[in-house]
Amino acid sequence: MSLGVWQLVSLILLMDPAEVITGSSQAKELPIQSLDEFRQRYLLPLISSDTRNCSLNACESLGIVSQLLMLINSMPNGTQFAANDKKPYKPKANGHNDGDGNGGQINAMSHLANFDLVKRVRQIESRLRSVEQPVWHLATGSQIEWNHCTSGVCRCNPDTKSFTCWNTNLKSVPVTQVIPMNMVNIDLSRNILSTLHKDTFRGLTVLKELDISHNVLDFLPFDLFQDLDSLLVLRIQNNQLEDIDHRTFWKLRNLNILDLSKNEIGMLPESIFYHAQRLTVINMCDNQIQNFPPNLLRDQLMLEELDMSRNKISELSSGSIRYLTKLKTLDFGWNQISKIDDDFFAGLRSLRTLSLHNNRISSLSGTIFNNLANLVTLDLTTNRISHMDGNAFVELNNLNELFLGQNSMSSIPADLFLNVSALTRLTLFSNNLTTLEADDFQGLSNLKILLLNNNILKSFDARAFEPLSQLEKLRIDSNKLMFLPHGSLHGLENLVAVKLDKNPWHCDCRALYLARWIREFVLKLWDGQQPMCRGPGDLGGHEVGLLRYDDLCDGQWASMLSLSPRLPVRKHQISTPMNYTDYFNLYLKHIYNGTTDEELKEADITSVAIKKVHN
Repeated sequence: MSLGVWQLVSLILLMDPAEVITGSSQAKELPIQSLDEFRQRYLLPLISSDTRNCSLNACESLGIVSQLLMLINSMPNGTQFAANDKKPYKPKANGHNDGDGNGGQINAMSHLANFDLVKRVRQIESRLRSVEQPVWHLATGSQIEWNHCTSGVCRCNPDTKSFTCWNTNLKSVPVTQVIPMNMVNIDLSRNILSTLHKDTFRGLTVLKELDISHNVLDFLPFDLFQDLDSLLVLRIQNNQLEDIDHRTFWKLRNLNILDLSKNEIGMLPESIFYHAQRLTVINMCDNQIQNFPPNLLRDQLMLEELDMSRNKISELSSGSIRYLTKLKTLDFGWNQISKIDDDFFAGLRSLRTLSLHNNRISSLSGTIFNNLANLVTLDLTTNRISHMDGNAFVELNNLNELFLGQNSMSSIPADLFLNVSALTRLTLFSNNLTTLEADDFQGLSNLKILLLNNNILKSFDARAFEPLSQLEKLRIDSNKLMFLPHGSLHGLENLVAVKLDKNPWHCDCRALYLARWIREFVLKLWDGQQPMCRGPGDLGGHEVGLLRYDDLCDGQWASMLSLSPRLPVRKHQISTPMNYTDYFNLYLKHIYNGTTDEELKEADITSVAIKKVHN
């Protein structure tokens, strides 16, 4: 075989030794000491006048490549070869040479050149191995041949026209195995196949499902699938592919499902999916992809699910994705996205689930989610969002779940949730919220779950939760709350679980509302976790719900008087000879049981002036 050999010869003869630097200083000494010696021993004999009819086979070529790789790995660290100079050159410790002062830059460039060289050599090695791979016996599909198939080393089922070598430690396809050409399903998953011959699936024109996942494939011949016109499902996940030729899937005109997840693919050619126009599912998660080409999905108008999560994409530029009107699920989570064009999602009118979690998004414009009228779930968890336009969700009329946890929001923009009345789950945990205004949750009449834990809430308006008439679960634990505003949990008749612990509850008179609410609704505490007092004094460490009026208010007039700025103040003042305990028992009766002003006035007014407050 001469094709791979002459490509190899051309590559190595054209290499400049200056491109080569080292791998390991501890490698064993090899018979070949330099690239010049390598050329003399292996390559020059191949370019004699009569070697155009070279008979060197792939195994011999592979041996030459292996010698080259061993030579590269044997050179001591820091060694480079200067062009036209066979003596190794070692840069000084400071990275500069004695001449032009660019030694550090040259060294870095040499490292890059070496990386590229090794990569190219390994690509040639993979191609040579693919040529040397055995090919099983492909038969026409008669009954006799199906009988031969069942007697092979793998399992073959004539009734379902399926074949499986699943989990049999295959290093190559079994050469004695008969494969009828009317085979419908082939499973070669969970083996140790490193490559496949380009003719492995030649002639299997009715094959519908092929699984070569969970192997160690690092190269696919571009024409490996060229006869699989009927293929519907192709699974190649969990392999070691770094590059894919842009022509690899061009012949798969009927392919519906393609799984390339959990490989090491670094770049997607923009034309890789051209002609595969019936794809409905593409899974490219868990790769090393850095760029999402704008026209990557030009022909995939039938696409319903796209998973690009767990890659290294940094930017989403407007392009062909706008025309995927049937797309229902889109996942760009676990990337490095910091910039998204405002019209990137503009045409996805069927989209139901959008995942952008674990990225670097810092702001959301007012139009970025326009036209996503059917969106049900939006996940923006674990980004860097600090600014959000109040109209960001204005067209998400069917949004059911919104995840905004682990961001940098310090406040909720006005009217942010006004048009998402279908929302039932909202997470805002682990942000920088310090307070909640009365209308922050306006419009969320159907919300059932609200998570506000792990913020820095110090106080909030007593009316903040009023719009949440259907709320069932509430978390405000792990904040900086010292008390609950009076009446803040009133009206939440459907509440079944609330988490209040891990706040610095200050157990003075301001904690009366919280203590009374806990005693009345103790069964609603999430996981039964009781809020604990942070102080003052010896009340620290006590359960708030167990404390009564005498524990919280006895002798704490300063705390009691500090309630007045938070409630309307009467214009007149009253005084009473009643002792403090009796008076405040009557005061609490006024707060919780609706005692009239006249009852308080009946008290004998003769001493200390105290401001009277309304509920």
